[in-house]
Amino acid sequence: MSDQRQIVIVGGGIIGASVAYYLTQRESCPAVTLVEATGQLAPGASGKAGGFLALDWHGMSTSSLASLSYRLHKELADANDGANRWGYRQVETHQLSLDASRKPRRAPAIDWLNHNVFLTSSVIGGNGSTAQVSPGHLTNWLVGEAEKGGLKVRLSTKATGVQRNDQGHVTGVAVSSGGKDEVIPATDVVIATGPWTGKLLETLFSPGEVPSYLRNAAAIEGSRAHSIIIQAAQDHQLSADCFFTEMRYGTSAGAPEVYIRPKGVAYVCGATDDEPVPEYADQVSYDPKATAKLQVQASVLSPDYLDVKNGATLLSEQSCYLPLSPRTAAPIIGGSATDGIYIAAGHAVWGINNSLGTGKVLVELMLDGKAVSADIRQLQP
Repeated sequence: MSDQRQIVIVGGGIIGASVAYYLTQRESCPAVTLVEATGQLAPGASGKAGGFLALDWHGMSTSSLASLSYRLHKELADANDGANRWGYRQVETHQLSLDASRKPRRAPAIDWLNHNVFLTSSVIGGNGSTAQVSPGHLTNWLVGEAEKGGLKVRLSTKATGVQRNDQGHVTGVAVSSGGKDEVIPATDVVIATGPWTGKLLETLFSPGEVPSYLRNAAAIEGSRAHSIIIQAAQDHQLSADCFFTEMRYGTSAGAPEVYIRPKGVAYVCGATDDEPVPEYADQVSYDPKATAKLQVQASVLSPDYLDVKNGATLLSEQSCYLPLSPRTAAPIIGGSATDGIYIAAGHAVWGINNSLGTGKVLVELMLDGKAVSADIRQLQP
């Protein structure tokens, strides 16, 4: 059966890459094609997210998947030099409260932080329970390994329709590339397009023809989040820590998250907004006012090393969209063997964390008929 199956994965982010990777790890691997509408892999959140990983910060519906995925992240990194290839490392994680106008009370024992602004500090993760990756690098590595196993990658290729036979089973995926339309033969299609999932389902199916089990997925949408990346002044080797903060400074306030990556690089992200999702991931724009605010907040946290006006280097200003599933408040993972249509989307802030587990269990569903590595009964469509 595996020799006869032809699987098309729509979406070149970390979820699609994980599905492709675990498909091509099988001894009897089906023919697999990954299509991505833009000209690069990981064009959205998979290339711009912070890459924070947590073992036990998850609700009941996703706790089993998260535990599996967290373990897979470590195993994959340990076996493939993930520390150097995609920045995997375990981190200590802190909750911080800062107020620049009040007398400091309790600062964390981290020398590069501004000890004059902290009101409270507590450790909320560590000792192997929190970690990080650079998700864009991991996505590209997964796809590269999958290509060694036979994956075909089609960039700048937009899925425009799903062809089905009289019984409703997939026979092909219509695509458009370089102004030309064609059909890629398929027995199964995996939709892994994050915040574009709702729009894509409207494109793939005529009105009223979306299968009932995909109607919740058709509501998946996106929420824009801004981030900046800073190289520390003097190339200072910042400690392996992540911070969830609440801060007041002057007449302003914020709650940025700060993830320290290897080689003195700090990733800083902030609140979301309701800017509509554009047609393509490479059309995502950022609001300079939002990224400027993050720069100020970084300088409050560490004026000696993270102030771009005082020796630090601003490497990137950017935004990406978190994929939200308003009808389920949880990712949607699964599909129909009868139709050959599967979905893996709506992971919200945990897409990177749960990516590997999602790929593994979806492959189990497709090829074995049952997910055995994690309990995803509450996540299936």
